[in-house]
Amino acid sequence: MSDKWVEVEAKTIDDAIKAGLKELNLEDATQANISILREPEGGVFGVGGTKALVRISVRSGFKNNSSRQYKQRNRRDNRDNRKREKRSFEPKKPKVEADPKEQLKVSIDFLQGLINSFGLEGKVDGELEDKNLVVNVKGEQTEALVGEKGMIIRSLHELTRTVVQRKTGAGTRLRLDVADYALKRKEALTIYAERLTKQILEDKQEVMLEPMNSVDRKTLHDAVADISGIKSYSEGREPYRSVVFAPSGQQEEE
Repeated sequence: MSDKWVEVEAKTIDDAIKAGLKELNLEDATQANISILREPEGGVFGVGGTKALVRISVRSGFKNNSSRQYKQRNRRDNRDNRKREKRSFEPKKPKVEADPKEQLKVSIDFLQGLINSFGLEGKVDGELEDKNLVVNVKGEQTEALVGEKGMIIRSLHELTRTVVQRKTGAGTRLRLDVADYALKRKEALTIYAERLTKQILEDKQEVMLEPMNSVDRKTLHDAVADISGIKSYSEGREPYRSVVFAPSGQQEEE
């Protein structure tokens, strides 16, 4: 067996294999030895699940293309740097201020029309908090717009923001909830965090959670903020930024 190998965690076995092949600069699975160390398991509201774990090594006698890919990557980086330098000299466009009330109406009308076009029974309402749009989609049938771990909600959120920006000519800060999913997930994350901190206090070992968005990370930080002996901080870059729970004495940041 080759001495070049990696162990990779991901939500699915396929995702873990793809990530491992990429890290080893392999074009496909025929160039690798693959061992499945752990099957993935789901959690509740996307919380507490176990990721897949695979070990991937380069097949004996196979030489990867790391050197060639390194040169190609350098050429791409140089081209990107030249493009960034060119863009840096372009004048910035003036910032457009939009009417938050108009943006709220656009977002509600768009989402209500979307629900009606899908033939779902539901109602959309919203309000302004400072300049933030807070929009709620309610109705049992609208749970179809949630998706696994809120994937459809996130897509719906980005689509709504895009529609608002195109119709009003300005960006906006939007908080969208569908069928009280955000509330339920917040409650589930809070319970999960409280249970996990008990284990950390016993084992005296830090634990890194799966990558989450900024809203979920804030929920977790708030959940352990008043628990004695536990600190939390975030690590990694978006969209793979994760919360870490650790015994007191570790660095704390958001």
